[in-house]
Amino acid sequence: MLKLMFEWEETPGAKTLSNPSQGKPASGFADEPARLTPRQAAFYRNLVRLAEQVGSRTLPITFLTKQGASKRMDHGCIKIAEHANFIEPLADSPSGVVETISLSWNVVPAPK
Repeated sequence: MLKLMFEWEETPGAKTLSNPSQGKPASGFADEPARLTPRQAAFYRNLVRLAEQVGSRTLPITFLTKQGASKRMDHGCIKIAEHANFIEPLADSPSGVVETISLSWNVVPAPK
């Protein structure tokens, strides 16, 4: 499992990470479109940091925090990001649940 190399940003009183749970199919993500809130903005910043770390636009939704705790991205934040076209439409993995999300733009690693 991927371990974050950065501190996941949270907005006070508005978590964007949850404890891992049974996977959910794309059709089960039901949150409505929402305005940009400080919580959602922090979620987007975290997605960019994660893309920088993995060097890809495809990101796992479950990972280990920098402290080693197993966490998953909040399903509501994921669905709102999909509505905003920040990420590609959700898709089930071969196991029938969403395991990754993909940013709506290509990530090109920085030259070394």
